[in-house]
Amino acid sequence: MSRTRLVAAVGIVAGIALAGCTSQGTPGAAPSIVPSSLPSGAPSSLPSGAPSSAPSSGAGTGATPTATPTATPSGPVRCSAAVLTGTMRPKDSAAGNRYAELVVTNTGAVPCSLYGYGGLQLVGPDGAPLPTTALRDEPPKPSLVIVAPGGHAAKLLHWGVVPTGSEPQTGACQPNPTTLRIIPPDETAPFAVTWSLGPVCASGTIHGSGYYEG
Repeated sequence: MSRTRLVAAVGIVAGIALAGCTSQGTPGAAPSIVPSSLPSGAPSSLPSGAPSSAPSSGAGTGATPTATPTATPSGPVRCSAAVLTGTMRPKDSAAGNRYAELVVTNTGAVPCSLYGYGGLQLVGPDGAPLPTTALRDEPPKPSLVIVAPGGHAAKLLHWGVVPTGSEPQTGACQPNPTTLRIIPPDETAPFAVTWSLGPVCASGTIHGSGYYEG
């Protein structure tokens, strides 16, 4: 082979080798077939609204949510001084004893309840409290009374007009009350009732019953 043909053959082989290296690229840097990130807009997890294997609530699963029950009161609220008014109804008298019914009216818009005796306080014309002893010993005993709007309840009151102990034997045994303050059972605020039934002897002792339907 001549020198010219040998050089040409070597050049052809070198060109083929160079072309092969250029088409393979840099070793170890072959492109990955897994994209590094998902295309824009593609979901990254389950579609929105797809049911979970363990839902934490009924939302989105087709189940009807269960409402939390609201506590129901066992009965009407207590009658308070804010909704009660009252009046005294005298009853028959005998041998130095006086009797009357305290009748109370529910002026509120909803029923209310009375259970018990409540409290009493005699008051003079100047607004000052007078001696009062409220005893709970008249029948009937307490029972639950539901007082409708505009409805009534009552309790019996009994007191004496004969002086006792160191009270004056002539004239009035005690100052003459003009008001009776009433505290409903289990309440603390009073409402006022006009008292025109004279002095209450025995240091203002009044015997009372529990409230009943009036």
